[in-house]
Amino acid sequence: MTESASGQGSLPTRERVIELWDFIHGRVYAAVALTIRVDGEPPHAPGSDLARVAEAGQALYQVTSYLCGRLLAELATGRPGPVAEASWEALISISEAWREDRDLPEGMRELMPVMPR
Repeated sequence: MTESASGQGSLPTRERVIELWDFIHGRVYAAVALTIRVDGEPPHAPGSDLARVAEAGQALYQVTSYLCGRLLAELATGRPGPVAEASWEALISISEAWREDRDLPEGMRELMPVMPR
């Protein structure tokens, strides 16, 4: 990790962002796999459970891509600022859904807030 320019926390390396991005997208794909249609199959009924799962998966995929893209752009400047910090915090928040996943990238659990028991 690299220390942020603002000194408010630490930001990840480019490689670390890509590692988390790939992890989240892999989990999204696994979750929506049942909604993937083979060519020629009719679309899911609007409002159906399958359609909603596909929409939610697409939304999470897009949000993650946007956040990672912004964070990578900020890191590339060499002077990342508040946008980078907020993007990284949002990505950590998203990854909390997989806190107990054995494939969660190394060191991510330690960045997550402690969950009350």
